[in-house]
Amino acid sequence: MTQDSEVLRNSGEDPEVIVAAVDSSNGATRVVAMAARLARAFPGAALHIVHVFRTSRFDRAHAGAPVANPDALADAKDHLESHVRSARLQCRNSVTGHFIVGDPTNEILRVRAEIHGDVLVIGTHDHSGFERLLLGSIADNLMRKAGCSVLVVRPTKAR
Repeated sequence: MTQDSEVLRNSGEDPEVIVAAVDSSNGATRVVAMAARLARAFPGAALHIVHVFRTSRFDRAHAGAPVANPDALADAKDHLESHVRSARLQCRNSVTGHFIVGDPTNEILRVRAEIHGDVLVIGTHDHSGFERLLLGSIADNLMRKAGCSVLVVRPTKAR
């Protein structure tokens, strides 16, 4: 076969559902941009943006736990909607937002399973040492438990 007649063929394993998990950090913008870039490469894929709100780093929002301040919830919902609008400006794919109150790891995994996500796009804060021990690592847990491919978007480094 000559180089001119070689054709790249689709493997049939293109992602149909891309899930991007965002939090309230500045890095969430990079996660959405990367997820939208990935979605553009697969025009038939749907993009789902998930934001899980928890009242504090130590509150896992179990059933029966007090609900957060209504203003904080409204701000978090607005944050998600701004990311959904941004993704729609960056790609022509179908974009859906999911707002949930609960444990981020468990809820992201639940949504990914329910909608049969093929790729999970997440950010990392690159915590280390005591901070990581104290806070845990949602990104690490998601990578180990996702059941699909995971794309981790790292924070930008100062140059």
